[in-house]
Amino acid sequence: MGETLRNGLSILAGVLLIFTAIRSLPFWVRTRFWFPKYVHLMASIGAAVMLWCLTGTPDDAPISKDGPLAKLLFVSSLPAIIYFIFLLYGGQRAAYQRHFETSVSCPHCKLPVPGRHNTDSAPDLKLPEIERHCPHCDQSLPS
Repeated sequence: MGETLRNGLSILAGVLLIFTAIRSLPFWVRTRFWFPKYVHLMASIGAAVMLWCLTGTPDDAPISKDGPLAKLLFVSSLPAIIYFIFLLYGGQRAAYQRHFETSVSCPHCKLPVPGRHNTDSAPDLKLPEIERHCPHCDQSLPS
């Protein structure tokens, strides 16, 4: 009974993991595979740790006998896990929204409306063409 329950929960966790990864894929493609710099730094540190682990393996270890492709996959496994976990748990979406979006107040209902920060000028906020109306009160916003 306990073994069956554990296997069932493992299958359920795997299905949910795959579903979440498929669900986050369109956002990842839409942002053109953007990640914050600190994620690249963590992945680089992970690759350095895995390279350090690889240099410490003896010559008779199975990874040494499998050839250079196995060694490359071994070194790139931890950075891949770091990117996957960051993407899977919504870190990319939160970092993207914090980095690229700010909110302005609607002059009619005073509720926040997401806007994009214009990098050409200092604090000027610019709304895209499709977001020129308030989603709360449906009034047109000044540009």
